[in-house]
Amino acid sequence: MTIESTQLTDTNDAGTRSAYLDRREAADYCRVPMSTFDSLRRRNQVPHPDAEMGKHMLWKRSTLDNFLEAGGTRAVR
Repeated sequence: MTIESTQLTDTNDAGTRSAYLDRREAADYCRVPMSTFDSLRRRNQVPHPDAEMGKHMLWKRSTLDNFLEAGGTRAVR
């Protein structure tokens, strides 16, 4: 799924803060190293990206919030 760049901003929170997180930001948000996040992603233990721009995978904060609230990778077992 590819999205238009005009859909990437969320102005209801912090002005021009992006509504999407790239891999690095998603790993930071989940408080794990990027290598761990990538490993979990390859094993399908984190949610699939909400969008892609070219080769870049993007996650919504709400997707990661739901994942973490549900127990993160503990709920996958």
